[in-house]
Amino acid sequence: MYRFNIWRIVLILGILLLSALYLIPTLDRFYLPLYGNIPRALQAKLPQFEITEDNAFKLDLASVDLPEGTNFQEATEELKDIFNVQLKKLNLEETTDYQFDTTEDKEFFVNLISDKAKENPAATLEQLHLFGSLPMGLRSILPENRLKLGLDLKGGVHLVLEINLEESKKALIKENAFSIPESLRAEQILCRQADEVLNEDALNVVIEIPSRLRSDEKEKKEYLDKAVKLLNEVNFFDNAEVITVKDAQASYRLHLSSKGMSEYSDEAIEQVLIVLRNRIDAFGVAEPDIRQVPNRPRVIVELPGAKDSSNPLRIVQTMGRLEFKIVKKSPSGGSIWSGSADTPPPDDLPEDSEIRYDHETGGWYVLESPVLLSGHHITKARPSSGATSFEIVVLIDFDGEGSRKFAQITGSHIGEHLAILLDDKVQSAPVINSQIFNTAMIEGNFSFEEANYLSNILKAGAFPVGVQVGEERAVAPTLGKKSIDNGVRAAIIGLLGVLVFMIIYYRFSGLIAIVALVFNMIIILGALAGFGAALTLPGIAGLILTIGMAVDANVLIFERIREELRSEKPVWQAITSGYQRAFVTILDANLTTFFTALVLYQFGTGPIRGFAVTLGVGILASMFTAIIVTREIYGLAIGNRNVEKLSI
Repeated sequence: MYRFNIWRIVLILGILLLSALYLIPTLDRFYLPLYGNIPRALQAKLPQFEITEDNAFKLDLASVDLPEGTNFQEATEELKDIFNVQLKKLNLEETTDYQFDTTEDKEFFVNLISDKAKENPAATLEQLHLFGSLPMGLRSILPENRLKLGLDLKGGVHLVLEINLEESKKALIKENAFSIPESLRAEQILCRQADEVLNEDALNVVIEIPSRLRSDEKEKKEYLDKAVKLLNEVNFFDNAEVITVKDAQASYRLHLSSKGMSEYSDEAIEQVLIVLRNRIDAFGVAEPDIRQVPNRPRVIVELPGAKDSSNPLRIVQTMGRLEFKIVKKSPSGGSIWSGSADTPPPDDLPEDSEIRYDHETGGWYVLESPVLLSGHHITKARPSSGATSFEIVVLIDFDGEGSRKFAQITGSHIGEHLAILLDDKVQSAPVINSQIFNTAMIEGNFSFEEANYLSNILKAGAFPVGVQVGEERAVAPTLGKKSIDNGVRAAIIGLLGVLVFMIIYYRFSGLIAIVALVFNMIIILGALAGFGAALTLPGIAGLILTIGMAVDANVLIFERIREELRSEKPVWQAITSGYQRAFVTILDANLTTFFTALVLYQFGTGPIRGFAVTLGVGILASMFTAIIVTREIYGLAIGNRNVEKLSI
């Protein structure tokens, strides 16, 4: 006898409702009043806008505790973008119908200036849907995501980035030429220098022997053994080779091994992937797919929906290497050794000096070669207004070690100019007036967009090696439309074929299987939307495969029920026994396929992973619909009636 289970019915209806909600098209009239146009993190902090007597929208940000990583300038720029988009929908244009303004008291204004804009400010503000009506607590339960389409369906930008291994090798040797002397001195080993050996992928390291140790062979040996031990611990290099050991110094050579180079390249590519993800997240590029080509120094970047490749190219082509160096004093007695773009730079430079050019004017500076501080120590970067003017600058905060180094640099070079370089271009070269302990400032006549771009690049980090674009391709959305049409057509044909077969062969029970199958499709698509996954062509293939697998479970159950009915059991007892006997077989078959999907996801790349995700979700959904949903439909259809014959 069937027992009505309210919790099972609630579970089924709840999953169906939640899945359907994720699939509802994002209609402004329904969606925006609930969620609002301002980002959720900002909505939680901001008060409501006020309408002033002179028809302006006012927001007081003076006492607002903005989200971490967002300052007043960033918040107002984001609000301007939102107002521009939404007011344009109301046929209002900036400068002619409205203007933005900010005050030193951190007040943000949208001044309505045309008669059309002033007609009904309250109604206009309401139509903008800046704040959502849905409580913040419910927004974590109800969906904000919608099903997204992958590059092959939506169109976008496809980039192939090549890692320059030869440059990686040079960068590694150069990096160790600076770091080895510092690390040895930290262990009380006097290292005079570490020089590159041209064409040998090696470093010559010269260790100075203190005079107090030269006459004591035992202490001298212990001192040099310690130095060799530290050199042998340098990553990616072979053990130190002794060149000469003299009375005052000893020379060693470190060779970059092929195994070490391979390990370094793997680490460098992994770091490139991390930096790319950080950058693309910082710039708000949606739905990125970033992956390494297996066993090759290449990275594939796919950005579905990107209309052109200019901005993504700029993001990936900027190395983001920040360095601080001292500007040399002019030998002619000037304050700094520099010149304009029209003045030829000097040919004869002192040792440990180099020429670098200004990023904006093309003028040149003569700098001291050693890098005093790099961008590896940056913890935060943000655009801000200058201390004495409204000029936009970039402020940089360092970690503990970086702060100590920066304080030491600025304290030791008061009165000199400190060049701040990004990718070997001088951004600014301010004079050091006093010791600075925490925050550095980059000036450069930036617009807010330029300063925000530079801040995001610095926060995301620099590429550890040279990266260049090997292939650039824009995928047209027309190709995606054709793929979608073909995929939908295949799914419909497959669904109709299954429907006809099931109804002819299993009659009423086949109709129940078709209802469960439709439910199954809704759950799969809703789950993909909820996970933020993008639907791709392989995903559609997985969806079509799931149709067959979902029906397969129903076929097993129906055949078991038929066997029970042949043994002359009552209908409901036959149904119950059929589900119980088929469960183990269904579980075994689906678990095997599910583990296969897990392996494909773990070891596959983009398209394979898309197929694996859809297949895995489809297996779970088909088990739920075949074992639970169809049984409840049987129960609701039969109830407690004494049915003598089942249409199966």
